Amino acid sequence: MYVKVQWSIDSADAYSVASVRRRVIEEVRRLEDGAADLFALEIVLGELLAAEMERGHWSLAVSVERDIAGPTIHLYAQGPPAIGVDKNEFRRAILLGTRVPLTIEASSQGTHMVLRMPPEASGEAMFRSRASETYKRAQEISRRYTY
Repeated sequence: MYVKVQWSIDSADAYSVASVRRRVIEEVRRLEDGAADLFALEIVLGELLAAEMERGHWSLAVSVERDIAGPTIHLYAQGPPAIGVDKNEFRRAILLGTRVPLTIEASSQGTHMVLRMPPEASGEAMFRSRASETYKRAQEISRRYTY
């Protein structure tokens, strides 16, 4: 089974960003049959979207996919990762300490961020370490591509 839902918005439009965040979480909840606790996923998604919104008018595409591994959220943004140059300490603490698997691929033309469902508690430490490494790598990449 493969499902994909996608939204394209201007990242500076606060209403659209908030609306997409709600719709993405609703879609993930529907795909998970309401069984998963999506609080951590919604917090991390909200912080990533807020970082993009603070950058100004950039094109932002958000999609939800489900395949055999479960739901995955993809964010595609223009330019280097916004979180790499972010000075928001609260956001940094959330993204460094999250147990939500997060992958960031960046170039000078765009950034692709992937969020997956949080792992079970037994694997929490491994994924927290991985997310922290990914966030630090995104900061390094962003510094390289900052104009």
